[in-house]
Amino acid sequence: MAGKYQSEAGVPREMEEEQAEFPSHVQELLKCFLGNHVYPEQKEHQRRKQECQLVQALVSRIMASVCKCKVELFTGEAILVGSQAQDLHVQTESSSSDYDFLVPIHYNMNLILMGSLYSKLYTPKGLLPVWDSLKPEVPVYRWGNKVVVDYNKLIMRDLLERKTVDTDLTEEDIKTINKQQQQIWKNGIDPFHVMKTLWDCVQEALTKERSLATGIRNIKLENTVGITPVSPAVQLSAEVNGRPVSIDLVPTIRNKVDMSMDWPQQDLRWLSNWWDREQGAEQRKPTWNIMEIYKTGTDLVAKNSYWRLTFSLAETQLLKDIDTDGGCRLKVLRMLKQINMEKWVPRYGKVLTSYHLKMVLFWASHLNPETENWAMELDALGTLLKVLEFSLEKKQLPSYFLPSMNFFDWHRSEEENSLKNRVLEVLRLEVRLMRCSPEQYLQLSCDLAKPQGPGPFIQRARELDEFRRKHQKDFEEFKNLKISSDRSINREL
Repeated sequence: MAGKYQSEAGVPREMEEEQAEFPSHVQELLKCFLGNHVYPEQKEHQRRKQECQLVQALVSRIMASVCKCKVELFTGEAILVGSQAQDLHVQTESSSSDYDFLVPIHYNMNLILMGSLYSKLYTPKGLLPVWDSLKPEVPVYRWGNKVVVDYNKLIMRDLLERKTVDTDLTEEDIKTINKQQQQIWKNGIDPFHVMKTLWDCVQEALTKERSLATGIRNIKLENTVGITPVSPAVQLSAEVNGRPVSIDLVPTIRNKVDMSMDWPQQDLRWLSNWWDREQGAEQRKPTWNIMEIYKTGTDLVAKNSYWRLTFSLAETQLLKDIDTDGGCRLKVLRMLKQINMEKWVPRYGKVLTSYHLKMVLFWASHLNPETENWAMELDALGTLLKVLEFSLEKKQLPSYFLPSMNFFDWHRSEEENSLKNRVLEVLRLEVRLMRCSPEQYLQLSCDLAKPQGPGPFIQRARELDEFRRKHQKDFEEFKNLKISSDRSINREL
């Protein structure tokens, strides 16, 4: 795409043409960065494979004990998801390897997604009903990524089917409604209660596991005071062959919500600024297998007192197909994840996460499916950075599977939003500088060389430095904010 357009994010056409003419040594630098600087454990395939096997075996033993502890609730399964399952894991030398697992529970009701709510109903609840006399299909609503139930509407459904109008309800009907509401509420699947039960069962399982683990030491529950309503997962830490690992276990209801059949055909005209085509031009379809993603489906995870939609398995399926054309999408995603973890997060705080970068890749691949955009590392990096810069500039990063959700739209205090927006702006300046010259940016970031001579890169580097100095106190203040982040973003569930 370089040299074919005037960038919406503010990069002149001549700069795009200059980027397209970069000599082959730039491509070699990118390969060198991927091979040597993206944390060397990426090359230690055998060690990583063995570590993953030990962690999965550990979690399998724990879940077998958990199932015995509460067989009517837990299936005993644990499904690896996130970066480890998608071969996207990177880490800094001081960080641990992160492992995320879905923990399926028994739930026999079917759910029908009726629509989306943009404001709270008077009676919606986060508990999912379990009641044999109910019809097998329970109507639920989506509120953001939360799934809620309108209990009044649910209880009245059967009664109203036998009545012609609401006024036909008798006093006896009202008593029945109130009684049924209490029963359903009492027997509902409460995400907080399920999380707490899992925590208790894991704690019991660890009393046996500590003496049985091979190659694993210092296994412990991180949230040792127990589970609170805002706990994102049951969190474990351990040492595997002397290296730290972090394990998240999240209760999950599987295969009860169908993925919208409208998903790949959604009206994306509002994304036209990301779509570098003549108006009315036909867009090529992405390469991934849509039906296989549908089969994977949508799951629900227990998070912060609600059941929330998760697309982690659908994402894994999508990523299996994403480079079937021989492209370099996953390579450059790992590169950006590494730069974000090593450079941007320590300097500015955690606004941009690995999960956000994965969403950027999905959108960039959807809007630019042509193989030539991803054929070489430099092509792929330019395509990804274009969408990332635009997202940061507009402060808009939609969820790929729920486009109405904007990951950059916080509902916090005015002061916190102001600080966050400054971080988004400095990240935009970082990405703009990297687009200008990936070679010089990587050399500068890794302290390999100082940029030489006049030119657009020097000018933009000065603008970035000036913005950093002006807002340094804001960045420090933002990093010190105690913001309760949703782990579904930070740990990819």
